[in-house]
Amino acid sequence: MGFFQRFFKKVEEVNKQEAAVSELGSEMYVESPEEEAMNLWVEIAQNIIVNSIKAADNLVDRAFVLVEMREEPSFDIFYQKDGRLVMWHELEDPVVKERIENELLPQAPSVASAVNGNFAQVEHPGIAYAQLQFEWATKAWFSHIIWEDHEHAKLAKEEILRNWFSNLSAEIKTKPLDSDTKLSWYPE
Repeated sequence: MGFFQRFFKKVEEVNKQEAAVSELGSEMYVESPEEEAMNLWVEIAQNIIVNSIKAADNLVDRAFVLVEMREEPSFDIFYQKDGRLVMWHELEDPVVKERIENELLPQAPSVASAVNGNFAQVEHPGIAYAQLQFEWATKAWFSHIIWEDHEHAKLAKEEILRNWFSNLSAEIKTKPLDSDTKLSWYPE
């Protein structure tokens, strides 16, 4: 969260008497450019996961998104519904599938450009892949990043997606829907 967002949020808390006036000073700092770039990613990641759930009309138990931000940015979205994992295009509702295909998936190139553009400006490695998870019962979400300079960045998207989907298919059988804990990533 940027300086002004933090500060005005604290002012609002003070006005609602949820915070003491003396706490305003705790928000009087400017984050490093790297922290600002990371905060942008977190904000965008939250939007991706929220929009993935909304696109499915909130009728899923968990949502998972593999975000590729390399040469051909993409979102691969799948859901836990009725005790099993399904890719977005396997959902039954044609309106939901159309919404995902026409509104959500086309955003991948602009997301990759904005996020990795910010990281490039601060001379930080960009994101090759990101994996996002959301659990509807607890509203918990989790993110895992594979940076461009990490050895796993060389893996093909298809390998990551296939193995992550496979691992999660087994794991969801033993994790309650209100676990409030992340499930596994591929690769760890």
